[in-house]
Amino acid sequence: MKKIEQKVINFIRLYDLIRPNENLLISLSGGADSVFALYFFYKFQKKFHCKIEAIHFNHNLRGKESNEDEIFTKSLCEKLGIKLFIKSLDVKSYAKKNKISIEEAARKLRYKNLEKISVKKNIDKIITAHNKNDNTETILLNLFSGSGIKGLSGIPIKREKIIRPFLVLEKDEVIKYLDRNKIEFRTDSSNLSNEFKRNFIRNEILPLIRKNINNSIDDALFRFSKNLNEQILFEEKTVKFLINKFVSTTQNRVELSLKLLEIYNTIPGLLLKNIFENYLQINFEQKDYEKLNELAKKQKGKKISLREKIIAFREADSIIFAKIEKELTKQVNIKIGEEKKFDDYKIKVIESNPNERFSEEKKYELISFDNLDENFTIRYWQNGDKFKPLGLRVNKNISDFLTDLKIPANQKRKIPVLINRNKIIWVVGLRISDDVKLTKKTKRVVKLCLN
Repeated sequence: MKKIEQKVINFIRLYDLIRPNENLLISLSGGADSVFALYFFYKFQKKFHCKIEAIHFNHNLRGKESNEDEIFTKSLCEKLGIKLFIKSLDVKSYAKKNKISIEEAARKLRYKNLEKISVKKNIDKIITAHNKNDNTETILLNLFSGSGIKGLSGIPIKREKIIRPFLVLEKDEVIKYLDRNKIEFRTDSSNLSNEFKRNFIRNEILPLIRKNINNSIDDALFRFSKNLNEQILFEEKTVKFLINKFVSTTQNRVELSLKLLEIYNTIPGLLLKNIFENYLQINFEQKDYEKLNELAKKQKGKKISLREKIIAFREADSIIFAKIEKELTKQVNIKIGEEKKFDDYKIKVIESNPNERFSEEKKYELISFDNLDENFTIRYWQNGDKFKPLGLRVNKNISDFLTDLKIPANQKRKIPVLINRNKIIWVVGLRISDDVKLTKKTKRVVKLCLN
């Protein structure tokens, strides 16, 4: 076994990235890193007791060169006997429509489609071949863009289904391995163009840093990245503990118990930030921290106004946050065979053929009706609402789910949910519950249509 291979195996074990009998999907561009990833798991799939498949995205940005990348990956996977999915992406149109850069559009489309196919094909882990140098570039790019703490923590080793087992390697190690083993790979000519910010950092800034400041900048920032991620994880767990112990919610308000001041001298800013972003759906600012800690010292009955029509007032042992605006309480009942209008949505529920195939082009979802009844309810989601997103085995707060999808705060409250037997089975237009997914044992199927 080569030293580089053992390094990756140790890294996978250290962070418990892969477990026996998992289905792995490798994102294969055809470049050096992803080709190394493919050969690595081809060689060690028996060691990890896993099944591997690959996916190639044709970004249609480099004309003939993009098509040649696709042909190369197809030939490589045929040679190794690995199943390959190919997805064509219209990056330029997506970038124009969403007013974002080509780089950002390509990244968003890749991850969006990786998530889709992972659910459709029952993939347990998605593997991207990012290396240590990529992590360095990401940290510097985020630093120069004025990113927050999470941006400075670099590329996560794992996040939900996505794992990055090659962050422990530098690009040079990968290239040497491929050259020694006479393994071909593709070179992306656009990597030479400093028109893209990441390329400018890679081609112009980092060589100067390595020459004049620190030749081991990649190792240094990788350690920094790991330490910062550990700190973020610790803080997230601490905030979660404080939320569970000192925060309670109803449909109309959030209550923060001031008993936490027996532990802390002031209300922690990270706790307030969580309350603002996940419960009140507004951005948290330094002035809010100062206002609320002043309010905590005042007598019962005192109140202050916050942004976005939110007030906070002091009660005996707590601070109450409440919205001044009218809550979205509308709800509509709907039965199988009916179509109902719900504000800007038209939703239809009909029984379907169990053999019907899902089409990504149509706005509908297919769900199992085996454990449901004929009475459905459409309403807006409420604080505390949870469901089990398709592909996950645990419940997740609707608020957290929408935040992860980067739904703007002013739009989040306007997303309805479909309920059956007091359980949320569909966040309309976004995701069904894992509890109602189709299986081989499904006998009755219902189609949820959105117009």
